[in-house]
Amino acid sequence: MDRGEHQNSRATVAFSRMYWPTPDYVLAAKRARGKALRGMILALLGSARALIANQPSLETAVTVPIRSASKR
Repeated sequence: MDRGEHQNSRATVAFSRMYWPTPDYVLAAKRARGKALRGMILALLGSARALIANQPSLETAVTVPIRSASKR
């Protein structure tokens, strides 16, 4: 069978229709991506909050005197 003859056969059309995602499948994939993204954002925010909570406050932070440049 010739390659061009095979490409024009109805088997190719039936294959394409059979494996095309259904609207329900596309919607489920979109929801799964949204759920995963939401989970990642919440984990990132939780890490940021924990990092900020572990930082010393400005009142208890040790102050270091700033040296001014000497004038020559």
